[in-house]
Amino acid sequence: MSPDIQETQKPHEPHIQILKGQPTAEELAALIAVLGAAGAAPEPPPAERTRWGLPVDRLRFAMTNYQRLTMQQMTHMKQ
Repeated sequence: MSPDIQETQKPHEPHIQILKGQPTAEELAALIAVLGAAGAAPEPPPAERTRWGLPVDRLRFAMTNYQRLTMQQMTHMKQ
């Protein structure tokens, strides 16, 4: 930074202002915790369920035996 440029610090503007009453430190902490939780980022969506290790995957069929598969097994294989 050059000496010509001077940064002036402005007083920090409060985000929350108490208009009436004298809250205790515990009450202020509870209020800030609630407001912080409400303003937090939303929960990420649940992770996609992995198909690794499903019991159907243990079955091994010859290419000519696909007509013997049950409907449930064929549905699993399509996904």
